[in-house]
Amino acid sequence: METDNFNGVTVHLNHRDITMAAVSRAPYPKVAAYKERMGWTFPWYSSAGSDFNFDYQVSFSSDQLEAGEVQYNYRPTRWSGSEAPGISVFLKEDGRVYHTYSTYERGLDMLNVAYHYMDIAPKGRDEEESGVDGWLRRRDEYPD
Repeated sequence: METDNFNGVTVHLNHRDITMAAVSRAPYPKVAAYKERMGWTFPWYSSAGSDFNFDYQVSFSSDQLEAGEVQYNYRPTRWSGSEAPGISVFLKEDGRVYHTYSTYERGLDMLNVAYHYMDIAPKGRDEEESGVDGWLRRRDEYPD
């Protein structure tokens, strides 16, 4: 099983009236090209030109960054980039959409099975050696 491919997971979710979709601020042509590169088939939307990512506190304005503190993971924190990871869950019922759950930072780990396998291996994620951002790559970025 490829741990970086959501295609198999979406089959199980869809049969239970659950849709997993991704939202990115990038323009849709860029999203579509990346989706094709990775071989993903789940819905992926562009929020370019909207406040969606800002509303869920995963995108930050230059003013917020210049102030030195942003609201992320339900608390004020220092953040250096304009984007941060997050997952939200919504329920559509009787024509209305409800926001039912969000998680950020290490709360996302349980949703990536590759992290769990690394965490039980002797060297773990190897974050000390390669840094938090350097230990994981896209599947077509590994040298072999």
